[in-house]
Amino acid sequence: MSPTGWPMTVTAILLAVAAPIGTYLLWNRIRGPRPVRAAARLSMIGVSQVMAILLCGVIVNNYYGLYASWDDLLGDTGSPGVIIHANTAATGTPIAGGDLTDGRAQGGRGQVVPVVPRQRPAGPTQEFKKYGDDAVVTTFVGPKSGLGGTNDVMVWTPPQYNDPTYANAAFPVVLLFPGYPGTPQTWFGNMAGQKELGTLVQQHASTPFVLVAVNISPVKGVNTDCTDIPGGPQVATYITDDVKNMIERTFRVTTDRTGWGMMGYSEGGLCAGKLLVQYPQLFSAAVQMSGDVRPGGYVSKYGTSFADQNSTLWLLQNHKPDPPVSLLAAASAEDAHGSVLSDALSLQQVAPNMVDVLKKDHGSHNTAVWKQWLPQAYGWLSQHLEQVHPQS
Repeated sequence: MSPTGWPMTVTAILLAVAAPIGTYLLWNRIRGPRPVRAAARLSMIGVSQVMAILLCGVIVNNYYGLYASWDDLLGDTGSPGVIIHANTAATGTPIAGGDLTDGRAQGGRGQVVPVVPRQRPAGPTQEFKKYGDDAVVTTFVGPKSGLGGTNDVMVWTPPQYNDPTYANAAFPVVLLFPGYPGTPQTWFGNMAGQKELGTLVQQHASTPFVLVAVNISPVKGVNTDCTDIPGGPQVATYITDDVKNMIERTFRVTTDRTGWGMMGYSEGGLCAGKLLVQYPQLFSAAVQMSGDVRPGGYVSKYGTSFADQNSTLWLLQNHKPDPPVSLLAAASAEDAHGSVLSDALSLQQVAPNMVDVLKKDHGSHNTAVWKQWLPQAYGWLSQHLEQVHPQS
């Protein structure tokens, strides 16, 4: 029996109902010394509580699609999957552990785009404070959007950032987006994105990126799918203008699009893909993990045309990004959200020269799956973004 679906739900309901009824019927029938009767009654109460918790867990799992199988629940999600190229003339599969490129950034797969740094934004630097062992965090409100708040932007710099041999180097950046509801802290906590990148850099399997985790829902309780809402929250502006400019002013990072990428999971995956195709002049590559290709309820309130303009699939099909971009759509066949793999393949179908698909057979919609993809994701980004090297 699968941990999802109606058979498990019905079983959990029956157990949750049967346990307290059984406790009631057996309460006065227990025999033996008083300590034995007390222990038996406490055990029955405990079983009733466990059955109630089990029912809640099954309902939550069915709603969010966290675990697709018992192996998934126990942390065994199988292999991380393989990267699929639709175009047989494409460059080799970029995976962690492979050779890095010569440092030239790629737009669409195999299309080398000249690096033309834009002028660094004027203005003051932002004050950050230490967060945990290796990250920094700030309280930031965007001047254009008016959005932001406490601990909404977190940054991790690789060890090379403070290495004298890199003193004059401008580092590439990857913006990291959590799901909804979620916080940027997850990227440096449960996801351990900075630790995985640090290991890969040591293994020469990834270039050292500056990681910037951003809150994609700065208005509490409002999920805009990283969209500028007419007359409402300007979340796309907050991320692509306010946060990006602040990072460029504060840290020693590149200002060219070829050195800026994004990565997100679940709702954050939708944001990474969508913002990439909406702002190709600012970003060159992105990884969307288990992300939808079309925004949901809040955006759809403003009509089909508006939803289309914020749909990764529709934009790739009807308005190809110029300059070209590179997107890695990662999806599991067991994802309880159902359509994420077919959605990823549909992105590749409409833009095979821009989209790769990281297909995984097992695992659902949870951090165990997304963490498993990180080595391939960082390796892929290293081959599609400008790399950083020591300065002679």
